[in-house]
Amino acid sequence: MANVFRKLIRKELGEINYHRYSSFLRKNIDNQGSDNQTIFNDMYEKLRGRDLKAISKMHNRLNDTMLLAFRISRNFLFAFLFYVLASLYLIFHRMGPELTAISLILVNICFVYKIYEFLSNKFCYIDAQIVLVYKAVLDRIILNEQKSMREK
Repeated sequence: MANVFRKLIRKELGEINYHRYSSFLRKNIDNQGSDNQTIFNDMYEKLRGRDLKAISKMHNRLNDTMLLAFRISRNFLFAFLFYVLASLYLIFHRMGPELTAISLILVNICFVYKIYEFLSNKFCYIDAQIVLVYKAVLDRIILNEQKSMREK
């Protein structure tokens, strides 16, 4: 399971472009400014020919993905509290030991999934860099389109 930013970039720009951008950033992790400009120029060239409606949809999907990443981070505390309370309830509630063990195993599996989801979205530096550049490209294209519409 990939983080939400990686999924979005792969869907919007393609698997090949995602791997190109991420490997480029990994190789040049120290020179952030020039790397971002190179990726920006490449993305801009790929996306500037699209119409404003398609770009707006891409921008909306990006905003939804950013909100989803924020929600995953924010809701982890609630998932942790629920996990602790559910585990305590299952341990101290008088059920058969087999049923308690099975219930605890299921709760633990669910919580391990939430931990993985949280960590994969929390520590995705490369993907976050690509998404920030992608957002800047979409914003620039939208602003240029709006500017050209006003001039007409």
